[in-house]
Amino acid sequence: MPTYRFPVDPWRLVETEYSAEDLGKTETIFAVGNGYLGMRANPEEGREAHSHGTYLNGFHETWSIRHAEDAYGFAKTGQTIVNVPDAKLMKLYVDDEPLLLATADIIEYERSLDFRTGVLTRDILWRTPA
Repeated sequence: MPTYRFPVDPWRLVETEYSAEDLGKTETIFAVGNGYLGMRANPEEGREAHSHGTYLNGFHETWSIRHAEDAYGFAKTGQTIVNVPDAKLMKLYVDDEPLLLATADIIEYERSLDFRTGVLTRDILWRTPA
């Protein structure tokens, strides 16, 4: 990922340009959680996303693990974290034109995660075809 897209800020992680190629990485580094609920930072429009993800602490699948030999410290149960329904999806239309980041004429873009407050914000200014 080019570093010019992430200017240095002492208390915020800032991204100044959208890139569909790096979406999997930026969804991860801008993810937020509070110990009970965690959300990947995929675009709220819900169309292009590397991996939608909303997770609840303690919500997982379990299965038995069988080993050829039993020994102290071997896990007997496996766990997999499971996605819950993604409640942060939002579709934005202007004159029946949807906002699609991959094809939008973006004039200004900034996404930031404030480490003091834990708030993720995204500001976009784009020109519509209409």
